[in-house]
Amino acid sequence: MRKLILTLSILSFNSLAAELKIEPVYSIETTRREYPAPPSQITRTYLGVNALYGVPMASAELELAQSTYTDTYPSTNTEVTSIVRRAMLGIRSYPITSQYFGFFVRAGARAKQENLDIKENGDSRKEEKPVYIDPYAGAGLTVALANNFALNGSATLVQNNSSDADAEDRYDVQYTLSATLRFGNR
Repeated sequence: MRKLILTLSILSFNSLAAELKIEPVYSIETTRREYPAPPSQITRTYLGVNALYGVPMASAELELAQSTYTDTYPSTNTEVTSIVRRAMLGIRSYPITSQYFGFFVRAGARAKQENLDIKENGDSRKEEKPVYIDPYAGAGLTVALANNFALNGSATLVQNNSSDADAEDRYDVQYTLSATLRFGNR
């Protein structure tokens, strides 16, 4: 009986052992652009990395990504290059999982900071926007293609506190594609 309890305890501990996953991330985000006037909705692409630590039911999530976007305005002889860096810290949970599929939800806070390089009529200047902290929530699907490889797709809604936007522009929508790679014996 003791051996059975010890074996079950070891198996339970192994299934609850925290795991670290690092995923390359490619995402597309629809967001509000403030400069130059008039403000408008634009689509940006981001490249980054996502780290998850924990068990499937509750993992800490950290995502770091950057986007570079250039707009040219020939009528005013202006070029604006925007570099946006974002960090997302939150939790991710897989309430539904199987051998090949998993459904996850995520929530947390995003820190976003933008630097502008503005060239007008041959003159150049730089502007650094403040850091904005915004809440986010989303859901996604994981598809395991092999024992050590899976694709993840998600949609995340981020409340955009950085502007005086109308109600329909108050949210950024982020669509993310990432890949999970596992190394070593499992």
